Amino acid sequence: MTDQLASASSTTLHLLGRFSELYTGAERELLDLRGLLAGRRPVRLWSDVPVNPAYAGEGITAIQPFAHQFPKDGTLLMGGVHLQPGIWLKYTRFERIILLHNLSNQGQLFAIVESVRESTGLDPELVFVSKLLQRSAALPGRVIPSLIELAPFLKVAAERFGESPGGAVASRPFTVGRVSRDFLDKHHPHDLALYRMLASRGVRVRIMGGTCLAPGLGGEPGIELLPAGAEPVPEFYRSLDAMFYRTGMFTEAYGRVVLEAMGAGLPVVAHTAAGYAEVIEHGASGFLIESQEQAYDALMALKGSAGLCRQTGLAARKKAIDVHGTQATERDLAFYLR
Repeated sequence: MTDQLASASSTTLHLLGRFSELYTGAERELLDLRGLLAGRRPVRLWSDVPVNPAYAGEGITAIQPFAHQFPKDGTLLMGGVHLQPGIWLKYTRFERIILLHNLSNQGQLFAIVESVRESTGLDPELVFVSKLLQRSAALPGRVIPSLIELAPFLKVAAERFGESPGGAVASRPFTVGRVSRDFLDKHHPHDLALYRMLASRGVRVRIMGGTCLAPGLGGEPGIELLPAGAEPVPEFYRSLDAMFYRTGMFTEAYGRVVLEAMGAGLPVVAHTAAGYAEVIEHGASGFLIESQEQAYDALMALKGSAGLCRQTGLAARKKAIDVHGTQATERDLAFYLR
């Protein structure tokens, strides 16, 4: 058995993503997974489209089928159903193919599963990032929350709660914010009115990935709209007192930015219709809302009580550690090291 495990751990794990855009959750997870497996299994990163120059130095190889440049054996992890593997898949001899399902689009899931079967003769092993997603797909598989390198966020939390030395927090208004890609469908249509109401009550609002909201919010006092990636995410969370999150046109399959915020010790107010709702205990480690009124009331309650902020933030950090800490991560990594 030992020899078999050693042999398995020596074969290459190929991580396939779409590295044409920055700040996408699926590709961030692949980069984190590569880091978590460093020194434990050979790992190689691939992109099914040309690689964005901003990823230079990450060691990502763009697939070029006619130059015979593509993964061929070992284990293939396909990092999402947004990928479109080409004809090259027919010329591979993988031992395992793992499909990470992280979008609320079951049609794409069924199509890619069928494509993999036809091209390789293998049934892909399905990994769902939340129970919500597995239930909606009604297919067998394994639920593994998005793998997150939590340490940078826990450092922010330790400073926030006075458990380690860090830069003193300057006197500032109570600050609410969020992180996402800079696309309108990442934002709920009612968010603009909520941000205006909060700003009118003296709340500072910071939205990283919010320049798409400029036509409706640009120039509003107390509201700062930043492009995606304007600041490192842990540093951005250091500037907040609470996080607010809901999306517009689609259901968030998991929402790793929410768990990162919890790891940073932030109380989170977020919409119920998402995978992260499985992690948040309403009223304890965060607040789950369904309406504009509930969102406003929860955020104003946090503004009015430093004790509630601290109590919720501490519980949020504990929950993030339970789900993404070392013990949980080692258990989940065993699946990829098998």
